[in-house]
Amino acid sequence: MIRIKLLIFTLFSLIIAISCSRKKSDILTFKERQWLEDNPHVTIAISSVFPPFQYLDDEGKPVGISIDILKLLEEKLNHNFDKIVFDNWKNILQAGYNKEVDIILEIQETPERRKYFFFTEPFISIPHVIFMRDDAPDHVKIEDLENLKVGVVDHYAIQEHLKVMYPELSLVPVKDDLECLQQLSAKKIDAVITQQGYGVQIIHNKLIPNVKIVGDAKYDNKLGFAVRNDQPMLARIISKGLAQITPQEQSQIYNHYIQINSRPFWQKAIFWIVIGIVVLILGLSLLFMWIWNKALRRNVAKQTKELQEAKDKAEESNKLKSSFLANMSHEIRTPLNAIQGFSELLTAKDLNPEKTELFANIIKTNCHDLTHLIDEILDLSKIESGQINLIKQKFDLVQLIHEIIEVQSKNIPENKEVKLLFVNQLNESEFYMTADPIRLKQIFNNLIENAIKFTANGSIKIYANYNSSRELIFCVEDTGIGIETSSLNFIFDRFRKVEIDKTVLYRGSGLGLNICKKLLNIMDGQIWVKSIYGEGSSFYFTLPIH
Repeated sequence: MIRIKLLIFTLFSLIIAISCSRKKSDILTFKERQWLEDNPHVTIAISSVFPPFQYLDDEGKPVGISIDILKLLEEKLNHNFDKIVFDNWKNILQAGYNKEVDIILEIQETPERRKYFFFTEPFISIPHVIFMRDDAPDHVKIEDLENLKVGVVDHYAIQEHLKVMYPELSLVPVKDDLECLQQLSAKKIDAVITQQGYGVQIIHNKLIPNVKIVGDAKYDNKLGFAVRNDQPMLARIISKGLAQITPQEQSQIYNHYIQINSRPFWQKAIFWIVIGIVVLILGLSLLFMWIWNKALRRNVAKQTKELQEAKDKAEESNKLKSSFLANMSHEIRTPLNAIQGFSELLTAKDLNPEKTELFANIIKTNCHDLTHLIDEILDLSKIESGQINLIKQKFDLVQLIHEIIEVQSKNIPENKEVKLLFVNQLNESEFYMTADPIRLKQIFNNLIENAIKFTANGSIKIYANYNSSRELIFCVEDTGIGIETSSLNFIFDRFRKVEIDKTVLYRGSGLGLNICKKLLNIMDGQIWVKSIYGEGSSFYFTLPIH
């Protein structure tokens, strides 16, 4: 009897354990899973002409790096999506704009596209390069293409990027990458800027002559999923599924297709036709073994490097967060110590009026610094939690900038010979626009205060001009100490504070530029910097005209 009871208890425990494990294995909440069950036919747009990322095999089935990522996502979510195949990127994008599909598999996030889609974190990054003919120099920069015809694929994200960052370029929109490279080979255009992997793939497969890579476009296509902006639940589900895919799984998929599509010379038909007749079977076997061994070593080295880079990145992130917290602790403690110390001195009986006023001013200054620091921390928290609300209203931009200059001019220390000037290139004494004037003023104040901090003498100029008929461009230009080239890549990152001069203490939290970038992202704008160390810096940002 005791044995029977023990057996029943064991079986009951096993059933409970299995039930709990099943519940835990589902990464979705009850509401998210219910949404998928209520919407079983979610559609996703995929391409048939973008190897090695998305294309059709000999049997007409979708294959490629992104297709395998999608299959892995479906496994993680335990749900299959309805695939709709397109043969043209423009048609995919238009179908997304028209809400004819729910998801676009592989897409770059841009300010224009954010009006229509929610975007997940990127799952793949594709570098862009400059292609030119064989008679071109070997090292070409984008700035060298100013007087040339530059081909880009119409509606690719790189087209929008080049229009904003390099408006002086003469861009020639073309239907697809193949036509771009064919026109380059035929001397109808002078250069092509497109994705490196796909461009090389086309050149090898289509045997396009006299074309080579001549430079880096300094732009990576960071591709993720795009979900219709009227389906936030679906966007959350996709993001959850992608978060379950490990870097090792992504690397395995990527390496698999790169090996298949790289097509080493010994796999090409022309090699067997021309060389196969005269090469002995033993020689071919030795050659095959040598190449295969080298490929294996290269792949092992590559994966080892990727794992090391991932580890270094994680350690760097931890270090930056620790540094940020230490810096915050120091920045908050500094004004608090001053306030406490000089408050105690004010209670002394032998104070004269001059010292009383001096101590009171020091306390007032440190109270202002502490309030400003707390405001920055609160602003960053609101932005990152999505709780910030823009208050859009109509206002006079010219008057707003004049008011900012009037206030900031009074904040320039007496020991600095700096002039604050407004260069109005709008050619209008009044310019009314609709935006959030408080957040725009916050952006200007952050940039101007930084300029004042790092400029001992000279001028700080604020420019306002048209970037296009639908967009304004602003610039805060100073003649200060400038920024080193090595610091430009992370100057807008959080947890980073650039120490330009180790002999001088520049107080500040390092949050101002990151807040500016996040605010402009919400306001559909962009921000970037150009600087020459020792000569000054120019911070540019754009805003749409409403």
